Parts: sequence; C-alpha cells; structure tokens
Amino acid sequence: MAEVSEPIRLLKQLDNDAFGLLGDETRRKIILLLRDGTLTVKEIASELGLTTQNIYHHMARMQGAGLVQVVDERRAGHLIERYYAVTADTFFYNEDRMEERSMQSSVDVLNGLNELGIGVEVDEEAAVRLSQLHAMRMRMLDSPSVTNDLCTFCSFSGYFMKFGPLNPLLLSRILQYANLMNMSEEEFEESLKLTRRLRGFLLSIKRPEASNP
Repeated sequence: MAEVSEPIRLLKQLDNDAFGLLGDETRRKIILLLRDGTLTVKEIASELGLTTQNIYHHMARMQGAGLVQVVDERRAGHLIERYYAVTADTFFYNEDRMEERSMQSSVDVLNGLNELGIGVEVDEEAAVRLSQLHAMRMRMLDSPSVTNDLCTFCSFSGYFMKFGPLNPLLLSRILQYANLMNMSEEEFEESLKLTRRLRGFLLSIKRPEASNP
C-alpha cells in the first residue's frame, strides 16, 4: 500500500538538520533531479552513476528530514517500485544569520544617503546609534537577509526553486510579510515605535543645508 504523501508545497523552510544534509553534493544532485519530476531509486542511481544501495541511504535520510517523499508505488514483477518527489518547489534556509560585526555597514549606509543627496553627518557616534536602532528593529521584525553565495553549480544558496533560483529580494519580502502578519498587536505597535525612533534619529543627523534628492 502506498504511503500517504503530502501536497507539494510552493515554499518550505529548512531546519538545521535538513540544511546540513544538503551540504552533500550527491543529495543536492538528487534534489535537482526530483525538481523535474518523480523518479525511482533505480532511475536516480542510473542518472548519477551510483549504486541503488548508495541512493537508498541518501533517500532515507532526506525523507526523514522532510525533503523528499514517496508519491506513488507501482508493482514491477515481484517488486514494488517507489516513486519519489520533492516536498516543495522552493526550499529556503535562514537560521544562519549574520549580524553586523562593526560600524562599517552603518558608515556605508550614511555615506550612501549622502550620495543620494540626503546630507547627513557621518561620524562614529551616528554610526553606532544607527547600528543599535537597526538591530533593534530587525530583531522586532525578525527579517533576515538572504544570501546567495554557496554553490553556483546547483543554484543551492539557502534556497532554490523548481524552475530556477528564487530571487533573494522576493524571498526577503515573503519572509518579511509573513513575520508582519504573525506579529501580535503589541509587537506591531512596538515595531512602529522603533521605526519612528529610527526615522527621528536619521532626521536628527540631517544637515540643515542638505537638499532633498
């Protein structure tokens, strides 16, 4: 009897264990094959030039992590062949977040505002305060950055999509909107207060003679 499979989701977040499994090149190749359609272990082994025993080992671990699933079973003589598929068109990972380690990012932001014609004071005190307010706001919104600097061979970069890499800016928007909708009213009001504080600080360091862009 075939296992009951779940509908393939459009978007699915990976946990640490699943993300760790995809550090293996063979498992990434299997995911790439299954993005195009359902396959048996024998078919995957043939495509990759590996033994079925090797593929069974990988499939068991990925199935346990929720990356792949059995979607059909068909009898072939005395054997029953299982057909596998991915559990989502798009996987993404955002647990490994990079925090700013210095003021340089805030200095770059302030210099960027100046290049846009919004004249602001660029000094250590302003950069420190901007970093603090930005970190507070991002923690409240829980809005991680999405990077794409891992593996160009398979477009595996914390996320990948059935028909190609998912635009990281689009993924960031999806995550931000989801977090915004999951906020309680109290958390939302606090985020508005932080946004006002951030805007107030930026206006406070604006040079009076600066022109608007």
